[in-house]
Amino acid sequence: MFESCHTASEVAYIYRRMGIPVSVTLDRVAVIAGRDLGAVAMPSQLGSLVHEALLEDSRCGSVPVFTHARSRREEWVFLVGPAWGGKIAHRTLESLREHGVRLLDSGQRVWLPMSDHPTGWRWISEPVESKKIPSRSSVIADARNSIGRLQMSTAWT
Repeated sequence: MFESCHTASEVAYIYRRMGIPVSVTLDRVAVIAGRDLGAVAMPSQLGSLVHEALLEDSRCGSVPVFTHARSRREEWVFLVGPAWGGKIAHRTLESLREHGVRLLDSGQRVWLPMSDHPTGWRWISEPVESKKIPSRSSVIADARNSIGRLQMSTAWT
């Protein structure tokens, strides 16, 4: 995706062509989480299950997920569209937090991958177009379902 890019501005141009409203700060490309475009982060094991579930949903044109391997654990970050429905129940948010799921708040900067190299920040599943990404509500619902599946699978081991 970035094979011909040499600067942060060139990377930003590619994201903007996809409809992702990025900015360049400190020679890095980022999006500011908001109502129309946000992010949900979770541990990689859970993220893998959520990613599979979202790919099965024919409404999603793409399921953009990126990661950065950290020293303690790998976290997957899903770019998400607007939420639908009402507010998320406090109990649901608490359960998600207990399992390592974080909803990036409106106004929070989300650094995006700038290279195709497998080290550092990298795409697991590249975005295609910002209008065809899963809603925040879909990602949260699939995370809740996947947490239940993970708990069931470990209960029998």
